[in-house]
Amino acid sequence: MKVPVSLQPYLQSTQQSYSSNRAASALSYGEQDLFSDVLQSQLAQGQRVISSQEILAKLDGSREWKLAADYESELNPTMEKGAAVAPGAILEKIERTAKSLGVDPDLIREVVRAESNFNPNVVSKAGAKGLMQLMDKTAQAMSVRNSYDPDENLAGGTKYLKSLLDRYDGNVKVALAAYNAGPGRVGRLGIDSDEELEAKYSQLPRETQKYVAKIMGRLETDGTSY
Repeated sequence: MKVPVSLQPYLQSTQQSYSSNRAASALSYGEQDLFSDVLQSQLAQGQRVISSQEILAKLDGSREWKLAADYESELNPTMEKGAAVAPGAILEKIERTAKSLGVDPDLIREVVRAESNFNPNVVSKAGAKGLMQLMDKTAQAMSVRNSYDPDENLAGGTKYLKSLLDRYDGNVKVALAAYNAGPGRVGRLGIDSDEELEAKYSQLPRETQKYVAKIMGRLETDGTSY
């Protein structure tokens, strides 16, 4: 759930490099110059993604090729990533969604910042998606069909966090720890209040400790206290 957004461009460039290298390795020695020519030509035209299918199709004259993004959509048609959304629009959506569900907008804003840095298209190594980094099972439980849709993701994530706040009687630190590490892990430690959480802080994963501290620190800095 917690992969930094900054890793996403790196992952994309790695996938592009892998596809191009795999195409090159499939060619004979004499054809690799042609491969290089096509590659450079497409780069010069501003192509951002060059798949092995595209390059091989150009070499043999076939038009039957698809971009990697097309294959991803076929494999997961209900989870298509959307276009970039302006930060101001994301903040407005957070404000509107949080108020409609009875949760402090400042809390949701800082959870979104910690989870995705306001990027609705980010995916973690564990498979968590979107603004509030919803796992597929959580998204399904919250009736979210497309985790990359900012409105759906915010609604589902906010409802889930609200359920944790209700479960732990408004103890925000415990709710945040459960959102990050899972309520099962928090429950096994016998944590039900912020006081109990602080007493057993060292037994939580370091990632969860940093997560809770980061969000609470920002809230307190902004003048919001719980």
